[in-house]
Amino acid sequence: MTWLSLLLPMYRVQAWLPACLDSLRDQLDNDVELIFVDDASPDGSAALVEALLPQARVIRQPLNKGVSAARNRLLNEARGAYLWFIDPDDLVEPGVIPRLKALLAEHQPDLLTCDFRVFDDGPSTASVKPRHRHIASFDGPAGVLMNDIDLRLRGLFVRGQFHPWSKIVRRACWPAGLRFAEGRIFEDMALYPRLALHTPRHLHVAEVWVAYRQRGGSLMSHLDVKRLDDWTLALDGLAAELPPLQADTRFEIAHFCARTLLRARRRRRQLGGEALQGLKTDAERFERSSPLTRQELLAAYFKRGRWLRGLQWWRSM
Repeated sequence: MTWLSLLLPMYRVQAWLPACLDSLRDQLDNDVELIFVDDASPDGSAALVEALLPQARVIRQPLNKGVSAARNRLLNEARGAYLWFIDPDDLVEPGVIPRLKALLAEHQPDLLTCDFRVFDDGPSTASVKPRHRHIASFDGPAGVLMNDIDLRLRGLFVRGQFHPWSKIVRRACWPAGLRFAEGRIFEDMALYPRLALHTPRHLHVAEVWVAYRQRGGSLMSHLDVKRLDDWTLALDGLAAELPPLQADTRFEIAHFCARTLLRARRRRRQLGGEALQGLKTDAERFERSSPLTRQELLAAYFKRGRWLRGLQWWRSM
């Protein structure tokens, strides 16, 4: 039985593929499925995978449709009991896949989250930034199976790291109608909070399993009008999808939504012109994303002694 599907969307990654494949090759067993989707990449990524990792399956898409469409194709093609998306310009740390197999056999979680590190693109794979050496993807217990939805959602939103490559998901738990939003960015932020509603058995491993390659020009430093719109749209409607939750959980989700709103609003004002037209829409999306109203969140900030954050929020109202 295929116990794991490693799913890799490819577009213009030929330069970094060998390092990624090297990080995987010695860890694989015969029951790990590797699927690559070549999203009409103009380079030789697909041919390189076929040459260096012949046991992998490579699917070529005739037209470039973006990473969301590639991931959705991978979801539809995967047959493993667990699904793990890996970006082909990143690295999987040594010994991780055998450890993952043992943990899945022992705990049988629906969702396993791991931590990661960031390294700068270039000849060296060691980060020179101490704060990048270990980035937690979850705030809460590690090494124990949890079935508390409040622990799960609160811990994920406190960290706000909704990356596909820090989450391994049981395929049977993935709803057929839940897919990455095509034609948009922040698609992972839109999907994984909703997916977490369907993964009751959660295990967090507070270990660095993935090395994330930080390439030049981060997404957050190039937020234009379209990207801002995608950002505030990501969690639109989430509030109506949430089950009854504890006060602390509702607060952390609302706080995450508020931070997104404030940062988007600041960026819109920097851009000016057309960008300012989205201010009202962003505020309306906050109301549909946050489980707390603006007034309830303001009261929650002051109740928790977070005076500066409360004053900042009050000035935005």
